[in-house]
Amino acid sequence: MRKAAAARDGVVVIGGGAAGLPAAIAAARAGAAAVILERLPRPGKKILATGGGRCNLSHEPLAASAFASAPPTLIESVLGRPGGNATLDFFRGLGLATSVEDGRVYPVTRQAATVLKLLEREARERGVAVETGCEVTDLKPRGGGFTLAAADGRTFAARAVILAAGGKCYPALGSNGSGYDLARGFGHRIVPPVPSAVPLVVKDKLCHLLQGLKLAARVSALVGGRVVAQAEGDLLFAAYGLSGTAVLDVSEPLSIALNREGRGDAAVAVDLVPFLSLEDLAKEFRGRLDAGWLESDLASGLLPEKLAALAPSFVPTSSASLEARAGALAAALKDKRLAVLGTRGWNEAEFTSGGVDAGEVDPATLESRKQPGLFLAGEVLDVQGPRGGYNLAWAWTSGLVAGAAAARAAGA
Repeated sequence: MRKAAAARDGVVVIGGGAAGLPAAIAAARAGAAAVILERLPRPGKKILATGGGRCNLSHEPLAASAFASAPPTLIESVLGRPGGNATLDFFRGLGLATSVEDGRVYPVTRQAATVLKLLEREARERGVAVETGCEVTDLKPRGGGFTLAAADGRTFAARAVILAAGGKCYPALGSNGSGYDLARGFGHRIVPPVPSAVPLVVKDKLCHLLQGLKLAARVSALVGGRVVAQAEGDLLFAAYGLSGTAVLDVSEPLSIALNREGRGDAAVAVDLVPFLSLEDLAKEFRGRLDAGWLESDLASGLLPEKLAALAPSFVPTSSASLEARAGALAAALKDKRLAVLGTRGWNEAEFTSGGVDAGEVDPATLESRKQPGLFLAGEVLDVQGPRGGYNLAWAWTSGLVAGAAAARAAGA
């Protein structure tokens, strides 16, 4: 058995991602010996994929009210320190220049590699040790501290441990859900994790006929016939169903209903002409019909031609008046209902909804209420914000809070 022992009074961080790297840096800055245990060949692999490789690292403004799942006091406690946007304060201190684009904060280089390089540089300068290819399979309290064992036989000891192993999305990039088992071992409740910001599975011939077509739309998520989320943005038709930014932004409550609660009454209502009201669209169609337009051409100029050609099939052919037919087509395009049968899997989800019950950590320190000396940070907790930098901001900042607190617990 190969042994690699961390300093007995030090801090071990499980996971070297967006929460783990700042946690180790904060612990080291506070005077603790810090070690990162990363199961992949190098830390930060998932960081490189964020924001399409551009690393949307935060949001301005960063409102605690935008987050869900966790108690509001927890979010406010973590994001509200040390004043302003703690994420930006931290990265500016590392030498990162940033810019804001529609509220989304990016490095000016628009390269996630820049962010990771500065994090690795600071960790190295602070003396943080990194053990790669190290998947922790056992974590136990012992003698006022902890012992840890990895799958390859390496063992570690620490005074305090930070669990920053991430959720379950993009498992090839490091998050495989193993952190939940470690937390469960201390009696933590795990809110069943489900994919979020994920494409939807819809079995409708429209998706097959229009696959590859993208347009601007307004999408509403419905569970039991009730609207639970709404967003505007891109709608992308695919052979399996629907994707695009608007779909990703409303997917969480649908995923919870389908994948966690086992419900069968999830659907989306799509407004395919969001730039016109129902009344104005019906008026436009009436005018075209009065002018002698063929019904097969009514949606031309308003929708992509491939979709415009299919639009008349949304309503049954009838001998109703021109006004009635115009109103029926307008209503169908403004509220196209599609049943949602499921979601795509973890390899296509941007976030995890669920995880360790966030009510089971101290809001001031992120220390476990179940086990003294154990701290939790990042996506392993049941905390989720919308797309646009919120979730990365939570990861960075919760890591900083947990790292500083863990160093104090370790006696640094």
